[in-house]
Amino acid sequence: MREIKTSLYKRRKLGMVVLFGIALLGYLVNLYYPFSPPNYIKIQWRMPVVYFLIGYKVVELSIFYMLFYRKHYLKLLEVEFHANILEKFEKNAKRFFFLVPQGSIVFGILSYKLSGEIGYLWFLLTIALVTLFIVNPSTLEEN
Repeated sequence: MREIKTSLYKRRKLGMVVLFGIALLGYLVNLYYPFSPPNYIKIQWRMPVVYFLIGYKVVELSIFYMLFYRKHYLKLLEVEFHANILEKFEKNAKRFFFLVPQGSIVFGILSYKLSGEIGYLWFLLTIALVTLFIVNPSTLEEN
């Protein structure tokens, strides 16, 4: 379990570094090469799409990822020791620490491109960062 904790902690740390890097890169791009919203999408549809992306990300993180991560962790605690459940937990936890930053980066870039405002990118990156702060693999119990 200790190896899994250190591996997940490294993934979490890498995810946070990537989020900070993308936020800095977004700032630099916005400073020197700001985006303008696309003309092929009507003005009345741009912001509802951005709000949909934000809402979808909040629901996705809270329901799908957090509950599935927690579900596999609780299954791991119920069983005294079972290698199959430990492998499932490790696989889902690795997926969690990959998909949280990746999804927020993609949705943030889409929101930035649709709205032309860097604040939406930073907001989605902040949501991912808070999620990574909440899910701390170093607090996992040893079996």
